[in-house]
Amino acid sequence: MWNRNALENRRTIHNRNRIVNKETLFIVTLVSMFLMGATIVSNPESIFAQHHGAPPPMATLGDRNIAMNLTIEPEEITSDQDAQLILQLTDENTGQMIQHVTYRLTISNDVQTKLSEFFHSHEGDLTILVRNGKLPQVNVGGTFDVLTNAIVPDPAGKIVVSGPLFSEEGKYDIDVEVTTLDNDKTDLQVPLAYHFVTNSSSSSIGSN
Repeated sequence: MWNRNALENRRTIHNRNRIVNKETLFIVTLVSMFLMGATIVSNPESIFAQHHGAPPPMATLGDRNIAMNLTIEPEEITSDQDAQLILQLTDENTGQMIQHVTYRLTISNDVQTKLSEFFHSHEGDLTILVRNGKLPQVNVGGTFDVLTNAIVPDPAGKIVVSGPLFSEEGKYDIDVEVTTLDNDKTDLQVPLAYHFVTNSSSSSIGSN
């Protein structure tokens, strides 16, 4: 009788251990799947950088850390004054400015897309002079480069955008995609994407 009870107790303990082991394995599997999912979701952040008034985080391309700076002059844009946008990529590993960069620049507000165009700079840094005016539409002045399929700066080193680019008061989203770097002919499989925000205030004449 004692042997039978002991055997039953052993079987019960063994079955409980099997259940515990299965539950533990299930929990470990769930945790592993969660961690893998988190890794997959976070990977796009390595090629996407946001900017809200501070230097943007670096984007990763292979073993390179690439930072992009967008300088807006003046910092407070008004609808009746000219502005200047300066874009530049830097390899943080070497501290060197990256050359042969193609930028897809899109500027929009809550109402419409104001500008969406490809620009290229052989030297790497790109300067865009914005001449806010009362033209019916935004016009881009520059030279179209067949090799890069983008607009390149004029001999003075600038691209001039004329018209009502920042004519409405409010917030503007500036989205930049980098489609080439280092080499004019080689497109990136996944563009580096950056998001910036700026504001345009009412005309300086009306605010005085």
